[in-house]
Amino acid sequence: MYQIKSVTLTPVILTLKQSFKTAHTETKRRPLTIVQVTLFDHLTQQEVMGYGEIQSFDDFTYAPENQIMSLSIVQNILLPQLQDYQFKSPEEFAGRLNKLTAYGSFAKSGLEMAIWDAVGHLKKKSLQRLIGGTGTKVPVSVAIGLADDFKAMMKAQYQRHKLKIDGATNNWQKLIDLLHDYPNQHFSIDANCSFRDEDFSFLATLPDNVDFIEQPYSANDFVKHAQLQARIQQHLSLDESVNNIDDIATMLDLHAADALTVKQGKIGGISNAIMAIKMVDKPWIGGMLTSGLGRSVDLALASLPNIAFPSDISDSSRYFERDIIKEKLVVDRGYITVPIGFGIGVTMDFDAIADMQSANTINIQY
Repeated sequence: MYQIKSVTLTPVILTLKQSFKTAHTETKRRPLTIVQVTLFDHLTQQEVMGYGEIQSFDDFTYAPENQIMSLSIVQNILLPQLQDYQFKSPEEFAGRLNKLTAYGSFAKSGLEMAIWDAVGHLKKKSLQRLIGGTGTKVPVSVAIGLADDFKAMMKAQYQRHKLKIDGATNNWQKLIDLLHDYPNQHFSIDANCSFRDEDFSFLATLPDNVDFIEQPYSANDFVKHAQLQARIQQHLSLDESVNNIDDIATMLDLHAADALTVKQGKIGGISNAIMAIKMVDKPWIGGMLTSGLGRSVDLALASLPNIAFPSDISDSSRYFERDIIKEKLVVDRGYITVPIGFGIGVTMDFDAIADMQSANTINIQY
């Protein structure tokens, strides 16, 4: 049986090399909270530390939970009810979190990630091995805008290119021309809720090298997505609409999409992500401007056998001036190697964390 002995929460801000623009907003600095859990194994009498990260943003433009809410949920709802709690596995721990509150998916994800990491160290197994992933590397994709240097991106040989567009301001002809210029390259289109009804005629002209369209309409409008999915041949993949397992069930019941952007950091954690991957015909792993720690978790999930499309896990040096892990996640001909060290499999860079810390550390001792 496992038991949490202490939790440390360290807010940090990672600086982007250049602004990341979506139809929602423009991100220049990425807030995260590093979660350090001290876990005790009653069977072996060992004590180890595991690390996770709370991946909510600083506002509500993308999801209905921000960093302030996440920290409040961890401190005031989750941790007070975990004192003296013992559990047999990370999956059991995740189930306990889900019973404590229906809310706080980002908060729960950060805690659960640290538990998976700690259990991996105790069992001397990688996260990939713990969850049943296979292979040494996974195919990955990169998110770009129409204004980006596409030829430069092609040199990295990403297996898919996600084109971030804004339905209100997009140059449709430029997009169509780009898609036709590279007929053998796989693409997806991410609208971030920005499409309008009149954009349907454009969707009907998309070539076959568009694998799927991600979140064309409002996050709350499952019905409109279902109507669109019934009318077009391309797969729809929902992102902003999905914040927990119940949302996925709603998506499936309404036939709102046949693909799913799986982001463990916002649907409750690794256990929920594994569940989601089993529920959906065409799951794939999305990205959220996470650190190398979060990307390493995503790589393990992307190695599961049911993943339908290359995952949004680009080179770790692409976005941030400095990361919180020492390892470099490098793209090699469109693939990234899955970490195989114990737990999540990477080494925390505590000097970098100290330099990027943005608020006081919060310590909880049991």
